[in-house]
Amino acid sequence: MTRFLKPGWQLHALAAVVLILAGASTAHADIKIGVFGPMTGDAAGYGQSLRETVELVVKERNAAGALLGQKITVIYGDDAGKPEQAVSVAKRLTASDEVLIMLGSISSPASLAASQVAQQSETPQIVISGTAQRITTQGNKWVFRSAIPDTAFAADLVDFINEKFAGKKKVAFIYVNDDFGKGGFEGFKTRGQKYGLQIVAEERYARGDLDFTSQLSRIKASGADFMVDWSRYAEGALIIKQMKQMGIDMPYFGSDGQAHPKFRELAASAAEGAYYPTHFSVTAIGGNKVAQDFTAKIRAAYNKDPDFVHAQASTSSSTKRATRPCRRPWSSSKTVRKPTRDDAVVGVRIFVKAAFYSARSVDSKVACRRSGSAHRATSSRVRAACARSVTSLADVRESFSWQAKSA
Repeated sequence: MTRFLKPGWQLHALAAVVLILAGASTAHADIKIGVFGPMTGDAAGYGQSLRETVELVVKERNAAGALLGQKITVIYGDDAGKPEQAVSVAKRLTASDEVLIMLGSISSPASLAASQVAQQSETPQIVISGTAQRITTQGNKWVFRSAIPDTAFAADLVDFINEKFAGKKKVAFIYVNDDFGKGGFEGFKTRGQKYGLQIVAEERYARGDLDFTSQLSRIKASGADFMVDWSRYAEGALIIKQMKQMGIDMPYFGSDGQAHPKFRELAASAAEGAYYPTHFSVTAIGGNKVAQDFTAKIRAAYNKDPDFVHAQASTSSSTKRATRPCRRPWSSSKTVRKPTRDDAVVGVRIFVKAAFYSARSVDSKVACRRSGSAHRATSSRVRAACARSVTSLADVRESFSWQAKSA
């Protein structure tokens, strides 16, 4: 069973960390957090969603008295979705800006690159949307994540396809040649073996490519029953537009990268009929009050529906903070004991243990987003495209470290 965190746990984890460290900090010092992602470039839509939510949450918290009377200050960094730039940003945030914790990045390659800086500087890093499995299986105790690992996400998509498109076994798979794309392909292929799916075309491309006609020509000639495109929204939009222009008529399944509104904006009419899984969807919140309140806040602030990155970077007033009492062997406001980064990690882990819940494996309601319409499915297997029902802390069945692998 795959285990998931409640939507918006990142900044609550931050709150737990801050509450642990704040007692050992100067009485009126600002609490600095680093937030980084693609603020410019062809993936800037993800970064915009991240920044919008962080600004909304921080404004709300500071207006409510901040944390122990200390104002939260956010220092942003732009990695443009590039690993080498993510390293530079992470070094600046940890060395020059001396942030207590980093939230980022969005892409798996950038998150993985920054994680080495997190480890070297002993600064907790919470990855927002990176899905590469090895982000949290590489033995780096300073790194946490909110997104479902691609191995589980792709497997759930296979389950959905098998249920809704029974009899279609020949797959054409195109993916970006990096940790994100490779993880999606391997996860899909491994789970596909269970149902006898056959990869008849495997095509790769480099991030930033614009022309996919060669790959699509081979896919068209492969005899595939359907195509899976594990891309981010910019390349995904180009691929589906070129697919339609070439007269390739087969079901199209995207990755969670295509779940961002920018995909539908860039692909325009070509996106009609496309399927893609998502970590969060307003079409599937149902009677979930946490998700309803969160959606209302985003709509009020930005006049639009939240996307999955908004959700992954959000906070919720209904989720309780979990903190670890910190002994205070001092009697003045001056710092006596310098807090360690291990304290910060303990804070994150304590919160994670309180916020984890077991995903329901029987009759779990799923919203598989279909471009142009919302398609609901109820299945004991399919758990792909979520906005799963959020349980309360009283419903927690197990608690364990986020570093645990999905099974």
